[in-house]
Amino acid sequence: MALYVSNTGLDALVVDGRIDETQLRTWYGEATETEAHGGLYRTKVLDSGLAIIFRVVDDEIVGIDMHMQGRSIWEAKPLLRVGEQEPLSITLLLTSKSERSAFIATLVHAATLEHFDEETVLELQVCAFVQALDIYDSRAAYEEATEDGMQIEDKKVLPYNFIMSRNEHISEEEKRIFTQGETLILIAAPVIAVKKHSHGFGDSACIVATVGTEMGHLDLVFSEAQVPTPLKKGAYVITRCAISADVLPR
Repeated sequence: MALYVSNTGLDALVVDGRIDETQLRTWYGEATETEAHGGLYRTKVLDSGLAIIFRVVDDEIVGIDMHMQGRSIWEAKPLLRVGEQEPLSITLLLTSKSERSAFIATLVHAATLEHFDEETVLELQVCAFVQALDIYDSRAAYEEATEDGMQIEDKKVLPYNFIMSRNEHISEEEKRIFTQGETLILIAAPVIAVKKHSHGFGDSACIVATVGTEMGHLDLVFSEAQVPTPLKKGAYVITRCAISADVLPR
């Protein structure tokens, strides 16, 4: 994963064009520690529910993730690893229990799991950090504005870049471009709820929009600056996003 600063409205975390390491150290000191295989996690949860997760090996921070806590739960089975893996983190292609749907997610707190394989059903609390968002009044408005061959199925969760990066009918350069963003997911879904969340850090805040997908509800996280007009309940969205999944004990 990564530090999603602009996506979460945490622009105040950037000072003179760089991440404010003093603030990160403060959060690190306030964080709750969780033992893991090969290291540990230190997690600081802001007032908004946004978790800053420090991955630590031998007293050294080896990575930082972000995850929005919430009530959107998916059940899925691991299929294969995607992209370069980082310490105490794993990005996977997963399928629904029925194997009719597939998506890519980065698992936070992944190293707390004892063991899992292709037959393991993982219970995941999911959110998604929005990279692009197109807003329509309704599904009908989306279909009217989009050519038939370009439409995404209603409530579809589609690992489009991952699929295209393996398409034998496109050039190597096109494959390379799709591979760079292969963890991003394309989703077409109705908006069920929209709420502004204040972080308790200056006046910073983000928007969390819950959408209905074929996998279940999903919380989209983005900043007000990312959308030209306010998103409202009942709207319809097409989004390109990165899914974060926190593993839940079974």
